[in-house]
Amino acid sequence: MTAHQVRRALPETEPPADPVLPSKDELLAALRGHYLQGPLCREAHALAQLHRARRRLPARAAEFDRERTELVRRIDGWVRRNLPAPRAGVRRHPETLGTVLDRMAAACERAFDLLMTIDPGSDEMHAAWTALAEQEIGYGELSAALESGWLALPR
Repeated sequence: MTAHQVRRALPETEPPADPVLPSKDELLAALRGHYLQGPLCREAHALAQLHRARRRLPARAAEFDRERTELVRRIDGWVRRNLPAPRAGVRRHPETLGTVLDRMAAACERAFDLLMTIDPGSDEMHAAWTALAEQEIGYGELSAALESGWLALPR
């Protein structure tokens, strides 16, 4: 059994001693509902579902936004409890991880919605998929910096 498998096998009530954030690929799969291992992947998927619901039912946007705000708070609480402490004096990221995941969920939902509704060769499609790719790369860099302790999150 690999260390990765051992960490995934631990019960969620006992966070691993060395928690690992989902990879950018795992997170992207989670946003689409294809990889729901661990609390961050499940919460990210829930964010994507709320963005989808908000798009489909705009009259209930305020309700969905409140639910997203609560999910972002839960994600940020989990991160505070489970990520290793950053090194002393490191740069602080301007956003919480929950906010980053919410923005990535919005970009993912938009890109996949457009894929099903407009010309795949359109400028709008290209812009949406470029935005999602930028979010994915940014998350990958952020998670690596957080896990190594070279970046801190807002308090």
